[in-house]
Amino acid sequence: MPITHKKMRKIWISVLLQSSILLQAQSPDSIWKRSQKKFEQQDYLGVVEDMNMLIRKNSAYANAFYNRGIARLNLGDLENACNDLQTAQSKGADENQRFIGYLCNQEMIRDLLIKQNYNKQQVFPEQGYRPKYTRADTLRGALRPERTCFDVYFYDLNVKIIPKGRKILGSNSIFFHVLQPCKTIQIDLFENYSVTGIIWNVITLPYKREFNALFIEFPLELKAGENQVIQITYKGKPLNAPNPPWDGGFVWKKDQNNDLWLGVACEHLGASSWWPNKDHLSDKTDSMLIHLQVPRGYQAISNGNLRQVKAAGKKFDQFSWFVSYPINNYNVTFYVGRYVSFSDTLVQGPDTTRFDYNVLNYNLETAREHFKQTRDVIGFYNRAFGIYPFQHDGFGLVESPYEGMEHQSAIAYGNGYNRMTNSDDNEYRNQIYDYIIVHEAAHEWWGNSVTAADMADIWIHEGFATYAELMFLEDRFGKDEYMYELADKSQYILNIWPMVQNRNVNENTFASNDVYNKGAMMLHCFRCSVNNDSLFYALIRAFSLKYRYQTLTSIDFISFVNHYTGKDFSDFFNKYLYDTRLPVLSYTYQHSNGVLTMRYRWTDVEAGFSMPFSIATDKKESFRLEGTASWQEIRLPETSWFNFYNLFTGHQGCPNNAFTYYHTLCENPE
Repeated sequence: MPITHKKMRKIWISVLLQSSILLQAQSPDSIWKRSQKKFEQQDYLGVVEDMNMLIRKNSAYANAFYNRGIARLNLGDLENACNDLQTAQSKGADENQRFIGYLCNQEMIRDLLIKQNYNKQQVFPEQGYRPKYTRADTLRGALRPERTCFDVYFYDLNVKIIPKGRKILGSNSIFFHVLQPCKTIQIDLFENYSVTGIIWNVITLPYKREFNALFIEFPLELKAGENQVIQITYKGKPLNAPNPPWDGGFVWKKDQNNDLWLGVACEHLGASSWWPNKDHLSDKTDSMLIHLQVPRGYQAISNGNLRQVKAAGKKFDQFSWFVSYPINNYNVTFYVGRYVSFSDTLVQGPDTTRFDYNVLNYNLETAREHFKQTRDVIGFYNRAFGIYPFQHDGFGLVESPYEGMEHQSAIAYGNGYNRMTNSDDNEYRNQIYDYIIVHEAAHEWWGNSVTAADMADIWIHEGFATYAELMFLEDRFGKDEYMYELADKSQYILNIWPMVQNRNVNENTFASNDVYNKGAMMLHCFRCSVNNDSLFYALIRAFSLKYRYQTLTSIDFISFVNHYTGKDFSDFFNKYLYDTRLPVLSYTYQHSNGVLTMRYRWTDVEAGFSMPFSIATDKKESFRLEGTASWQEIRLPETSWFNFYNLFTGHQGCPNNAFTYYHTLCENPE
């Protein structure tokens, strides 16, 4: 799924640009002139020392607090920087109020995100600013006995899409292995649908509905090891998508020729919003048939390979698609429109990847040219993560009536063919590659092949897909482009909710986008900690291959990393995954006999946490330092000051594998 909250991004960018302006002071005092020179030299420690002197002389001096706050910000000391900036405001400074609000007022950011993501639900501080979860949430998100007793291996789905009245008629035959003896199983279907029948061995089965769950009762106990099949028929009006793909449902649109242009996006909302299934991420069917009946004259595109087109009555045609690989439920999709198709292939050694493109007829030539870049993207991912996981089904892009979505082998593309005149915030600086193609294609490996077992672990989809973008850009344009895009994305990490929080409730882990940007930054920091790019790349590839077509949790990933590297990174990942607070680099410094001594350690972390960071000095030297939870020191002869590489000072000149994501705290007395 593409990232959201573009308006917030624009505000944040403009605010950060304002922060580079040092407030000018009118005092003739030489301390001011000296501190301004130090600021220009990036001697932020010196600026703090000078402002300390002025504040001791006059504690009402708003400008001194403001300038000290800006200096501390560049040192990475966000907590004390905000204290100073807010103190300056209280004493009359009115510079960059918007910037200070977005930087320092987490409550404001949190309230904005809550309004955007929970506008119809009340959230509670004691719940971590999440809703109070109900039985409906656990029915949707938990692996209850009525779910764990069986494993789906095949769906045979039939859906008739009726634009007049915006309704559907459908049936689904569900083939499953019985894992544990049971008489009742849970199948999910939203309560806005009427169930017209549930058949097993020619017997109509009774069921009880509870919210969006159907508890289906068999007349006898099913035995472990058996294979069974039930057929559910249903009808109703699907939910309309308020803002697809983020707020999902059906999309009923018309194209520029006033022809029908339909689709569906349902990640997090659930595939049970339009067809009956075992709607839990942990159970991917092994394969699937999808039959779509649509008004004659239109094409219906879905996942996998088109097997058959035939008439379905006088006014409808049926398109039958077969998915030959495991697929998670929210990836099952359709597109209806006046589509034309074309194809391409990519040969890499013994492997051939087929590309299938379906676009609106009037965009055919534009798409032919624009989609050429897909060969570069898939070619790199094949090398980086293992050959495309769905070779027999092919890689597909389908022009969609919404921005994008990683539907397996039929990725939704709705980014306007990267028309730069519209200047999407998510486009890359290079303006060569289309963000939607690069990001959504990565999901074929991260999300579609390797799949989170619970919404709590969705960073495995989005963090890896976002980091895959950075890896691709590094491969095409070099490390500087990688670092630029990494730093750019990281400015929008909000740290309101942990990346991993509540399991078994289908949690809205997309609420702050940190599963994208913070997930990618965490993987970058892990790469820095490994400090061996060959090992890091091999680990990522091996992880992709080991869990191909499988579901897993964050704990599985951490265990894999620890085993592969032979080192315990648990405390590192626990910090970034389960905590909104960043690691804090506590440090002291002292000048003595021409030597600047810096002592440092990580605080607010577990004992086994370690991570590198980097400093620059007035001698134009840069050092990569390995921090742990224990005090260490570095002695810098003939050095006047040092500074940290961080999101505010930038990455230029930073040693390799040393630009990491943290805050600082100077423990020198003021």
